[in-house]
Order: sequence, then structure tokens, then C-alpha cells
Amino acid sequence: MTRSALTGSAMVHVALLAVVFAVRQGEPLIVPGPDVVQVALIEPGAMPRGEPAPAPAEKAAMKVPDIKPENAEGVKLVRPRKPAKPAQPVSEEAAPPASGPALPYARVGSAGLSGGLAVDARDFEFTYYLMLIRNKVAQNWAPPAGLESGRPVRAVVYFRVGRSGGVSAIRLESGSGVEFFDRASLRAVTLSDPLPPLPLGFPGSDLGIHFGFDYTRP
Repeated sequence: MTRSALTGSAMVHVALLAVVFAVRQGEPLIVPGPDVVQVALIEPGAMPRGEPAPAPAEKAAMKVPDIKPENAEGVKLVRPRKPAKPAQPVSEEAAPPASGPALPYARVGSAGLSGGLAVDARDFEFTYYLMLIRNKVAQNWAPPAGLESGRPVRAVVYFRVGRSGGVSAIRLESGSGVEFFDRASLRAVTLSDPLPPLPLGFPGSDLGIHFGFDYTRP
């Protein structure tokens, strides 16, 4: 190869290098690096704060929704029962209820016992006969044990007296609330059978009697 040929080849290579270098200079050079985060600086006084609590006046002005109960009737209150009144002293003039004549309560038999009678027949006019019945029944009555002193108790026993004096249909018409006192009253009537025969002037075949036992333990 001649010297002129070497010189021409060198110049070609230099020209190529110049072209490559010129092309490289036109392209942007990007150097990889960390991700960029944008941050805005804000003054401390401009930091947002929570909403202030409402003033007392504003709280009072807040509307409370109306809440209605499901049960329109609401809750019913049960009133306490009134205590029972103490027993009142028995009047001596009272008599068992009936539609006919009656004998008022009077002291008879054992101490503390009062007896009263009433009949069903309106036309019964034989007071002496009622007194006989009261005396005999009172004789067969005995005061039961366990009664409080000074507390009056009363029971009414109903029964019927036949023409010959036989006693039937005995039942407790009005209880005293003291079981053994009621039993003593029923027993007195049962032990009085038979009673004196009915008066001859009375036209009925039998007579209904309401016998009241009133007792106050001395």
C-alpha cells in the first residue's frame, strides 16, 4: 500500500469519527437517579385544624328529632291496693239480713257471745219462738280457742226448721274470716237439732232462719 492510500484511509476514519461525535452531541444525556417527590412548603400558622366545638347557645339551638314510642298506650302503672280497714265493733241493734221479722243481737249463752235471728217468712209473728231458737243454739255454742282478745268476729249460719222442729239445709251464709270460729257456729246449729216444733198458728211447712253469731273474747 502506498503512503497516499494510508493517508486517504486515515482521513476517512477521522471524518467518520467526527460525524459520530456530532450525532452524539445532539442527543440528550439522561442519567438515571431516584424518584422525584414534589413537596409544597406551608407556613406553620396555615396548618388546617379541626372544626371548633359548637358554643352552648348553638347546642341549645340544635333540633332534637322527635322519638315516638312504638306502643301508643305507654306503660300502665298498677296502683297499690289499699289496706283492709280494721274490723269495726258490731252494733247490738243490728240483725242478720232477711225479708221477714228479726231479733236484734243480744247477749246470750257464753260470755262475749251475742246472737241475732232473722226469718224468711214475712208473715211470721211469733217472737217467742225465735227467742227459743236463739237460747237453745247459744247453749250449744262454745267459744273456740285462739281468738284475739277484744277483736269482734261474726258469722251467719242459714238453716231451715221443719214443722216438727227438724233442722236441715245447714250452711255458712256469711263467714267471719276465721275458719275455726265458722266451724264452731255450724256445730252449734247441728247440735241444736231438733228445735221446738213450729207454732201451730204458722201456716208454712218450714221456716228459713238466719242465725248470726257475734263474739268478742273478754
